[in-house]
Amino acid sequence: MNTIFIYTPTWLEFGGGEKYILLLAEVLSNQPHVKVTLLLDEPGITESKLKNFSQTDLKNIKCINIGNTNELKVITANADIFICLSNYKKITSSARIHVQLLQIPYGKINGLSILAKFISGKLKEGLKDLFRLRLLSFSRDSADLVIANSEFVNNTLQKYYGINSQTLYPPIQDYYVQGSSKKKIIISVGRFFSGLYNEKRYDILTEAFRMEFYAELKDWEYHIIGNAKNDLKTKMILSLLKEKNKTYPIYFHVNANHDTLKRIYNEAAIFWHGAGYGVDENIHPENVEHFGMTTVEAMSAKCIPVVINKGGQCESVSTGINGFLWNTIEELISYSVDIAQKKIPLSYLRDNARKRYSDFNITKFQVSVIELFSPLLN
Repeated sequence: MNTIFIYTPTWLEFGGGEKYILLLAEVLSNQPHVKVTLLLDEPGITESKLKNFSQTDLKNIKCINIGNTNELKVITANADIFICLSNYKKITSSARIHVQLLQIPYGKINGLSILAKFISGKLKEGLKDLFRLRLLSFSRDSADLVIANSEFVNNTLQKYYGINSQTLYPPIQDYYVQGSSKKKIIISVGRFFSGLYNEKRYDILTEAFRMEFYAELKDWEYHIIGNAKNDLKTKMILSLLKEKNKTYPIYFHVNANHDTLKRIYNEAAIFWHGAGYGVDENIHPENVEHFGMTTVEAMSAKCIPVVINKGGQCESVSTGINGFLWNTIEELISYSVDIAQKKIPLSYLRDNARKRYSDFNITKFQVSVIELFSPLLN
């Protein structure tokens, strides 16, 4: 029997990374002679919440609540494999094999960059960079397997830190409903937050809708779906967005359930994504989209993506084939208006978007997981 323990300190984010490792856990748990355990360190995280969030089958997976990471070495004393997804902390265990999941394409961190943050008053981020360097060094020198979630992340980690990672694209669930009809709706999906990594830039996108798109096409709606923490900063972000857009057909679906997400994916004709707007990805690759799971989710429902031409988005979307990559707000609006006014072959784009999604579906993910992990399993 192969015993596998999986842990991340970010369960409460309920984002793409958490969905990624839950589906990874499901695939591994369905292999013969494999026992998978999820380690949970937040009292608000339950098996039921995880299942509802990710739509995964956890029947073969055990969940254990731990107080803190100090317990990991005891709990994993006889484990074969420890899988960890961490953004900046080096987290170790007593397992025989360490698999590190890295999903942040860190830009160049060194003594000078850290000193610059200290001088500019960004003490917390400077300290975090010290931890990040430890994590990256450990991943390069000590991890038995490092997994990145896109070629963009993979190439960035190799370029700056010499980490030889393997790419395992996220498993994208199929949201398509046969016979559904498109409406005059634009959709964006992603967490509501403001932070170091790939902010979704709803401020820019809602402004583009208000000032440009809606000015020309007043019978369209813009729907934004995303999870949000119940903290003061997030509440302020949401409050400001709602206030600025209250007289426009812009709708915020906060912490919406799976059925709502699926319904609007199938109703929406256009998908917008703007993470990384105004960012030089050669200097700050961490601030652009690392892969873009929601983009491909939308494509599964034949929603045409109009997404920023940065980061991992370029690995799923090809302009004029299955969607459009934009560099400026003018391009975002131009492509979207052409779709709305049917100036381009919509059926061709929608069918190709659906076809491209199939390259990232759960079946492909299962095959890739087995290829990666088979050499590690007894």
